[in-house]
Amino acid sequence: MKKFFKNNYHILTYVLLYSSIIIAFYFDENVTGGAKNDFQYILKQIDILNENFLYSFLNYDEIEHHNRLSPVYITLLLIFKKIFISLEFARIVLIHILILSQFYFYKCLKIIYQKKFSLDKKILFFLSCVIFISPSFRSNIIWVESSMIGILLFLIGHYYFIKNLKEFKSKNIYLNIFFIAAAAYIRPTYCLFAIYYFYFCFTYYRDKISIYNVILLNIILAFPAFYYLFILDVFFIGHISSEYPENHLNYFNKIAIIGSIIIFHSIPFLFYKNFFLDEFTKKKFFTILSIIISSILIFNFNYNLNNTGGGIFLHISDFFTNSNYLFYLLLPFFTFFILNILKINLRDNLVVFLILFLITPQYHIFHKYYDPLVFILFLTMINFNLGKNFFIKKRFITSAYLLFFSHYVISFINTYYINY
Repeated sequence: MKKFFKNNYHILTYVLLYSSIIIAFYFDENVTGGAKNDFQYILKQIDILNENFLYSFLNYDEIEHHNRLSPVYITLLLIFKKIFISLEFARIVLIHILILSQFYFYKCLKIIYQKKFSLDKKILFFLSCVIFISPSFRSNIIWVESSMIGILLFLIGHYYFIKNLKEFKSKNIYLNIFFIAAAAYIRPTYCLFAIYYFYFCFTYYRDKISIYNVILLNIILAFPAFYYLFILDVFFIGHISSEYPENHLNYFNKIAIIGSIIIFHSIPFLFYKNFFLDEFTKKKFFTILSIIISSILIFNFNYNLNNTGGGIFLHISDFFTNSNYLFYLLLPFFTFFILNILKINLRDNLVVFLILFLITPQYHIFHKYYDPLVFILFLTMINFNLGKNFFIKKRFITSAYLLFFSHYVISFINTYYINY
């Protein structure tokens, strides 16, 4: 029996976590608190498009119950509803499609690390299953949130991009562009990742592929969106917080909160690199710079938690101290860690971090926008100089599971018992 578990632990983990999602679907799990409510709101938009599709689609920014969600996403849900008749059946079908995110995450890990470190692919499969514990992933696939469709298409596109690390083929570049564009039509903020791919092509592949063809294909795929938004003037993405219009462009809020969310998901990697207290005395320049940057962020910080969002660290600070003081105390550490991560490969990592800071243009900064995206990026896009020890020493992958599990437990308790 012991040998059986040792040889099949990755499959057993998958079956267990997959089963937990199906059970969660049956009981309408809503561990993040907002996913179910968001879906109920989306149903109103589906009904509106169903009554008069062409008019509603071409006047999407003026219909009742409008929001920043892509009309392509709402149309996709409408199609699934019509095909499968029963909305519940449509949701269970979509769950099984969205679960493929884990499969493509695994395929990306396999290309990057298996041959490089002579790893058993079971380890990588086991690591990829950790996203099934993510409270945002679970809630958002159960309630078919647009970010989960977007992240699946993003991972497929990213997979074709990563394939070129193994063996370059120009068709992989074009498939990458196509799927990233598809992700952007479902979740508009994913279009920003086209910046990274173009930068990478221009920097590393310009002698292997025509940059003009890359630009042309991006323009062709972006044209329908450009025409819809700026020629037809259906500018639905312009609806930014009406509650706090004077604050929605406060980038000090965004840098502080998004930075804290990034660091939360990087904890297993920080343990691996040991960017902790002893490093503060060794890297005095980074320490001083971190204090200066965090001081500027603190003096200009004015995020209102009453309007929800804010990330897990800001909420923990408010819960235990009824203030932002604990969050302010942690900011220099967050800044220090980010500077150290950037230093590993400043040029490449900086592009990714800038994208992460830009994908939330609205006032509300929810943790779900970055979960489990940031963790995936740390393993497949952000250069962290991971060594073989990260994968073969149990404590690092175990810390990833503990991170997601603790986040799930906190979210569960908060949603069903504390209602904070």
